[in-house]
Amino acid sequence: MTERKQLAKTEDNTPATVHAEVPDFLKGHQNDQRGSEEVGAEDLVIPRVDLIQGLSKVRKKTDPNYIEGAEEGMFYNVVTRYLYGEKVNVVPVYFQKQYLLWRDADLGGGFGGAHHSHAEAEGARQAQENPEEWEVVDTPTHYCLVLHDDGSTEEAVVSLAKTKAKASRYLNSLVRINGGPRFSRVYQLKGVPEQNSKGQDYYSVQVANVGYVSKELFDQASRLYETIKNGGVRVDQGEEVVAEGTGYPGEEDGEI
Repeated sequence: MTERKQLAKTEDNTPATVHAEVPDFLKGHQNDQRGSEEVGAEDLVIPRVDLIQGLSKVRKKTDPNYIEGAEEGMFYNVVTRYLYGEKVNVVPVYFQKQYLLWRDADLGGGFGGAHHSHAEAEGARQAQENPEEWEVVDTPTHYCLVLHDDGSTEEAVVSLAKTKAKASRYLNSLVRINGGPRFSRVYQLKGVPEQNSKGQDYYSVQVANVGYVSKELFDQASRLYETIKNGGVRVDQGEEVVAEGTGYPGEEDGEI
C-alpha cells in the first residue's frame, strides 16, 4: 500500500500548497484552456448577481447560505458568494423578459423553471401538484459583464423583478437614449433604501451612467452577446429569489 504523505498546513488550516494570489509561474496562462476542451455551453451557467434584503438568507448565521459581512443593500454573486458592496459597475449585454415559477418560501421554496411567456409559465404552475403554492414572477433579465476594481470582468445576470422592475425600465430607457449597441457603455447599479405603502423597508436599485467601454471590453461584450443570442448560456437562478419573490416586504403588486 502506498503511504499517504501528510501535507503541511497554514494557521487557518489551508494546505501550504494552496496560494491566495496568482503565483508567478501561472501568470500569462489565463487563456490556457487545457483540460476543458470538451466543456460546452450546456455544461456552464452564468451566475446571478442579487441585492441583499433584510430577510435574505445570506444574512442569517444559522443558514447554510450565510455570507460573513453580508449587509442589506449589498450586491453579491449567488454562485461565488462574492460581496460587491453597495455599488457595482456593469456593461449590459442582452435583455430578456422571463417568467419564472417559484414556490412559496414559507412552504419550502423551489424553482419551477424559466419560461418565455406568462401563459407558458401559468401552464407550468397549473401542472404542479399544489398550484396555489406557486407564483409566476415576471422577471426582467439583464445579461451583463460585471467590472471589478482591478480591471477584471465576469459574466453575470442581474434579475430586476417586482420592486426592482422600475430600475429595469430606467436602465432600458438610458440604453435607448444613449444610443448605439447595448454594450457600448458602463452603468452603475446602487442599492438604495425604499419604503412601501405599509411602511415596510426594503432595498431597490438605482441606475446611473458611468461612461463608454474600452475596445477590449466592447469586443468581450460582443462575443458574449453572440453566445447569448444563439442560446449558448444557462442562468444559475439560485435559491435566494424564493425568499424575495413571495411574501416579502415591498414585493406586493403595485409597489414598483
